[in-house]
Amino acid sequence: MSLAERFRDATRRGDDRGVTLAELAVTTGIMSVVMAIFTTGLVQLFKAGNANEMVALTQAQLNTAFLRLDRELRYSAGFGPLRTDASGNTFVEYLNPGTAGGTPACVQLELYKDGKTLRRQAWPSQGSKPTGRWSVLASQVNVPKSSMSFPASDNTTYQRLRIQLYVASNPGSGQTEAFTDLTFTALNSRPDTAPSSICPEART
Repeated sequence: MSLAERFRDATRRGDDRGVTLAELAVTTGIMSVVMAIFTTGLVQLFKAGNANEMVALTQAQLNTAFLRLDRELRYSAGFGPLRTDASGNTFVEYLNPGTAGGTPACVQLELYKDGKTLRRQAWPSQGSKPTGRWSVLASQVNVPKSSMSFPASDNTTYQRLRIQLYVASNPGSGQTEAFTDLTFTALNSRPDTAPSSICPEART
């Protein structure tokens, strides 16, 4: 008997066979498990994508800040001593001879623990003490993990400043960090320049 004949025969008999309630319950349970796994994977994928996007955005903002800083540090005449105060804030000064007005300026960088920032302030060279007019270069900085240091000379005739920053890229329990490690070379500096002679008014 052909398939068409069997179909017509079943139709004439009024065959109403189907699935049982137990079979339907099992199928629904399997589908629920599959959908739960699929949904969990999709949520994790979106979370990972958002975290990567936030890290990339934070990294781009850091790069922009460091490009601005590089214009000063590249032509600075030398660095003052690195020091850390009792509150865990790290400071360094440098002399910037190439200002727009032609007057050399002193600049102080600080890893500010309470404010979680890398910030700077500037004042005329050989002038009065800094006035405390800070501008923020990077925020949400993990100051205990971040650092400023003077790397080894590596046969270079210039002074160099290395800045390592860990910056939180997004709030909440899924917080991640962007990391930046850059070394700036002061092209107007000399290796025998005494750090104590650079912007001493900042340390009095």
